[in-house]
Amino acid sequence: MAEGLITTARAVSEAALSTEGVHALGGGTFAEAATYEGSEKFVGVSVTETEVEVHIVAKYPLAKPIPELAKDIEKNVSPESGGRRISVVIEDIEVAEEVADDVDL
Repeated sequence: MAEGLITTARAVSEAALSTEGVHALGGGTFAEAATYEGSEKFVGVSVTETEVEVHIVAKYPLAKPIPELAKDIEKNVSPESGGRRISVVIEDIEVAEEVADDVDL
């Protein structure tokens, strides 16, 4: 766990965003989800010495059920986590434009 927290947050972010069904990182619902190190802040991934918490916004229509999406994200970010415990928070769902145009929301 010698690498910096911000470096880990960036690597975890890239791995999470590469997962099919992930639209974007989330910023936290009731409190900001971020990693702080020195004067830097990285929003969407919270990294401590023991845990990585990834906050995402899923794409709709969903490619798979949300629990499966969370497992895929966990699997993708695991190599970047430095052995830390991983938590995935699905904060929201972003409806694709073509779907939103067909449905009254």
